[in-house]
Amino acid sequence: MIIFVEILRAVASALLVLSSAFYLRHLEKTKKQRKLSTLEFTMYIIIQIAYIFIAISLLISVFIIN
Repeated sequence: MIIFVEILRAVASALLVLSSAFYLRHLEKTKKQRKLSTLEFTMYIIIQIAYIFIAISLLISVFIIN
């Protein structure tokens, strides 16, 4: 059962990263056409920060834990 939960968590994380990538791409296209609203600009910044945190956590898990 624990293996199933870990697989489910990995799939959910992958789906979140993929969907945020598509939304970030959409925001970048919108930014070229018009000025982003406050909520859109906030999401634009938060998604970029989240990608930085994911990259840092992956680097830590690869180089420090192993």
